[in-house]
Amino acid sequence: AGHITAETLMSILRDKPSGICVDAEGFRTAGSMVSVLPRDPALPCVHFFTATPDPSRSVFKPFVFVAGVKAAPQVRSPTFLQDPAKRIPRFQSSVDRRHELYRRHQAALELMEQDPERGQELLETLQELEKQGLEGMKELLE
Repeated sequence: AGHITAETLMSILRDKPSGICVDAEGFRTAGSMVSVLPRDPALPCVHFFTATPDPSRSVFKPFVFVAGVKAAPQVRSPTFLQDPAKRIPRFQSSVDRRHELYRRHQAALELMEQDPERGQELLETLQELEKQGLEGMKELLE
């Protein structure tokens, strides 16, 4: 009936009691995405990605695909001149392939676990940034 919003879907993807968002037994939901697909073809589709694990402690970031778009460096996995995956024999060493956003997300999760008060403040800041992205999306589509 038109009452399901991007916020509704984000809330569903963050729901741990239902088992949709998993953070137990060594397994964590890898990432989540919500897309807003307007019926008017003149309007852009807006996609929200966490690009980080555990949506309950992540922020959904807005993205609109346009011609010539380039990934932000913070979400691009690093490349290596001597990449162990490309050298023969393969995988004789390992490298840290986490992108900058993922590394910072891991640090935020550690903070949330080690200092719950500061972690909650950080989570509230992230949620405010997400809210701004949702408001920007609504303005774009109006």
